[in-house]
Amino acid sequence: MNKKSIKAGLALLTILGMSAKMEAQKKNDFNNPGLTHYLNDEHTRYVSFSGYAELWARYTQLNPGSLINDQAKSDVSDLSLRRVRVKMTYKPTEKLMFVLQAGTTNVNMNAKASNYIDLLDAYAEYAFNDKIAVGAGRSTWRGLSRFTTGPLNTLLYDLPAYATSNAGATDYTVRELSVYAKGQLGRFDYRLVVADPYTMATAEPKVNVATFSKNSPGKDFSGYFRYAFLDKENITTPFNSGTYGGKKNVLSLGAGFDYIHNATWHKDFDNNVQSDDMQNYAVDLFYDAPINKDKGTSISAYGMAMYNDYGPNYVRYVGTNNPATSVNATQASLNGAGNAMPVIGTGNTYYVQVGGTLPYINKDKKNLQLQPAVGMQLSNLKGLQDNAIVYDAGISLLMNGMSSRLTFDAQNRPIFTGDALNKGVVSDRQWQFVLKYRIDFN
Repeated sequence: MNKKSIKAGLALLTILGMSAKMEAQKKNDFNNPGLTHYLNDEHTRYVSFSGYAELWARYTQLNPGSLINDQAKSDVSDLSLRRVRVKMTYKPTEKLMFVLQAGTTNVNMNAKASNYIDLLDAYAEYAFNDKIAVGAGRSTWRGLSRFTTGPLNTLLYDLPAYATSNAGATDYTVRELSVYAKGQLGRFDYRLVVADPYTMATAEPKVNVATFSKNSPGKDFSGYFRYAFLDKENITTPFNSGTYGGKKNVLSLGAGFDYIHNATWHKDFDNNVQSDDMQNYAVDLFYDAPINKDKGTSISAYGMAMYNDYGPNYVRYVGTNNPATSVNATQASLNGAGNAMPVIGTGNTYYVQVGGTLPYINKDKKNLQLQPAVGMQLSNLKGLQDNAIVYDAGISLLMNGMSSRLTFDAQNRPIFTGDALNKGVVSDRQWQFVLKYRIDFN
């Protein structure tokens, strides 16, 4: 055998080996190899890349008195980038992992001066075994409830507003500098987090109404504990899936807490400043299961009950990806500008969502599915006379599983005005319609 034949044979073996290694990789929803480069033959060391982008086309009925560039508007249609994320995960050994994520959030017509890529996550984790791993850095590792950490495969167009209720107050895009421990013990998994909350610059303390304090708060202690009755869920990342589309059979019961000493303050009736602790507690139940795997049908459901104590009469109004720039104070409701509504406060909040996938439209390739869903949030807050009830109904077209999907959502929210005792009563309701496209790469 001559040298050319030997070289040709070696080249062929190399190509076949590379092809076999690529074929062995897990395929993504586009039926392409994942963006993972393995550093050893056992596939226990690797570097991987992932990310996603969400584009919104929206029509919103604005809150009373809303202004866009000093012009009064009752409604608006707009395009925006809700989220863009790019993530790298590096696992140089079987026990050590490093995560780096960058991105931008809420790039809309009012954000032309802030369209930059920001550092979001940068943390390292060391796993002693399956039962305990510890990590530190800036991340979304949080406790309290299933959806507190942010979005992953949401059933509706976005997470329920209450879930990340402190976003921008004690954290930055749901991120804090923290140390955490996590693990799985059989069907039980847990996470415990100690974080340094950010200080929120707010107005001076008000009489009998708590607001976030300008003083330095205490540590943010949080935890989330979950029991899996059926399939166990992955806890490699802090994010919990909102739906598996029938790919898993999951029934899990969770409970969590979030506590910050001296998070808020208020004045008593003698005009003395009092500090208040933030104490939040939640329980939730998640179910996701296939109905007919051949047809692709499935059901998904989630229910949550949460008790929040921020101090007397605290209510936080937030407008997600708010299209308005300000509000005319003489015409304003308690909601404030744009699409803001009460998302959290001292009192009780309940949330439920139900949905599922319909049979494959493309039966041969087992692709293209419709996924209808509905959701409702009810908050009984001490700072409001009436309950705050938010309705959502939507339908998604899954073009390549959850990695390429188009979602239409209709949301109806309450508008609150003050009564004679300055307690909020519902005076009107407004609509928001969102057409969202999300694409993932991994």
